[in-house]
Amino acid sequence: MNSGLLMNSLVCIAITFSTAAFAYSLHKKRDTQNIKSLPSLEALIWFWALIGTYYFFEGVRMVSSYVGSLNQDVYLFDLASIPFVLISVPLAYFIIYIISGSKRTSLGVSLVFALFGAAYMALMYLSGITGPQISYWGSIYSINSNFALLIHLSGLYIVPTGMILGLMVLILFERVTKVKKYKVAMSLFSISFVSDFILLNSIVGTGEMQMASRIFVFIGTVLGFLAFFPPESLKATLTPHFIPYAGEEEAF
Repeated sequence: MNSGLLMNSLVCIAITFSTAAFAYSLHKKRDTQNIKSLPSLEALIWFWALIGTYYFFEGVRMVSSYVGSLNQDVYLFDLASIPFVLISVPLAYFIIYIISGSKRTSLGVSLVFALFGAAYMALMYLSGITGPQISYWGSIYSINSNFALLIHLSGLYIVPTGMILGLMVLILFERVTKVKKYKVAMSLFSISFVSDFILLNSIVGTGEMQMASRIFVFIGTVLGFLAFFPPESLKATLTPHFIPYAGEEEAF
């Protein structure tokens, strides 16, 4: 048996627990938020919750590969594909809401990404999958559709990543407080970091690269947590009034 698969599973479960703790911590901040910033905060909570759900199924799937239960492996891959294709939906809502401040516009754009995800799922089921290709460190599937891969790369990741980079540039040149600039820029950097390695995780052809990409996803989750809950020394550097008070707080 390949004990590397168990290490892979442990990393996935670590991502699940860390994203769950992060999403819960963000949820606890809802009552102190300015009402205008709530939609962006809720979208962020959904983003991290979907990532945690995806890696939960992937972690269990690695165990199935380890014990040789290939039917369960395929079933768990199908389950993991659902949160996987939905990750870009709250991400798009989050970015568009920060730019426009409009719930309607944000919802419309996020629905477009939901359609991309639905198209990807449909093509995956129609064309079928190949695998699993099990190695010491991972278990990998490939989809028998070049068009599905195109949707995956462009609609679900390249476009959102471009939106993130564009927003980061806008934030850097916008005249806002250091606190807000830090929160938004650090959040966007962690989201982009995680998204890039989730993309790498889904297209790599070796178990070693799959394992490495998941370690970096975990690191990106920690960076996302630090965007909202920085160490005391960094709080003092940003502003002496960084610590939230008992009134309303603006997330973004």
